[in-house]
Amino acid sequence: MSNTSPAPAATAERSDSTAEDVHADRRRNPAPMILLVTIVLLGGYYAMLMATGALNASTTVPVENQGRPAAPDYVTLQMKLEDVNLSTRVVRATVLPAPHGTLVGRRPGEMTRSLLIEIASGGPTTSVVTFPAKSIIDPTSVDLAVDRGDTAFPFDRPFVDFNISVQDERTGEAVPFALDLEDSAHPWVLTATRGEASADGNQVVYPVQLDGHRDGLTVTLVLFYVVVILLTTGIAVVTIGSALIRRVLEFSNVIWLSATMLSFPTLRSVMPGAPPLGTALDYIVFFPCVCAIAVMLLWTGSHLVWREGAVLMGRAGRGQEIG
Repeated sequence: MSNTSPAPAATAERSDSTAEDVHADRRRNPAPMILLVTIVLLGGYYAMLMATGALNASTTVPVENQGRPAAPDYVTLQMKLEDVNLSTRVVRATVLPAPHGTLVGRRPGEMTRSLLIEIASGGPTTSVVTFPAKSIIDPTSVDLAVDRGDTAFPFDRPFVDFNISVQDERTGEAVPFALDLEDSAHPWVLTATRGEASADGNQVVYPVQLDGHRDGLTVTLVLFYVVVILLTTGIAVVTIGSALIRRVLEFSNVIWLSATMLSFPTLRSVMPGAPPLGTALDYIVFFPCVCAIAVMLLWTGSHLVWREGAVLMGRAGRGQEIG
């Protein structure tokens, strides 16, 4: 009885091949690369959020063509834009005057003279706010009419034109003012332009125009939803078409089409800042995709009813012959 052992060369060759297989398996594993790419993408996304200020509660709106009043006695109108509602075509804001010079009262937040602030927007939409003297003033809410709507969602650019004037309530004299705008109406990015003053008796009126557009993050999210709707519709067309050609259509396909058609309005409603139905995006993407899914649902449903009905009638006929 002899005891044989593998040759050293064969053992070394086997160990080398095993090491190569292990190295090849490690090289084929894509998980580390996928993890690295995911971390890089998330890092870039968070860096973009911090750079664009999308997470800020409010931002300062620059006002073009505005200089500080030359007179030492003036007020700064601190206007905070809180909401842009395209459904009602209204921009909601608050106004708070900050006095300077001899207009400053003894206590913080108090003025020595009563002021009458008039903000006229959209024809009959006029807000007249009175801030009495020697009393603590609080922000007052005003509504501004939107002149252009939301038909180009998510690339809509609404704007607001309004006239603003400040007067002494007792004497009627115009009071110089500066306008400071603050935007807290996310996801809107707003800019403002102040025009040349016009005199109407003792009243000095300044026209102001607000222009707005949605921020890049909101537009990206809306376009993502649009791509999802288009891609789902394309998948439905290919899936149902191939099932009909191969004659493998099942009732599960009808259920899937029904769920898809019901999910599209949900996707449409959860889009950031989604306006009511009737935008250009609805006519170009949403309505055609819903109609395509509905047509396929009716077609597949009718096909299944016809096929299963024929099978059922055939079985019933054979049962009568046997009876």
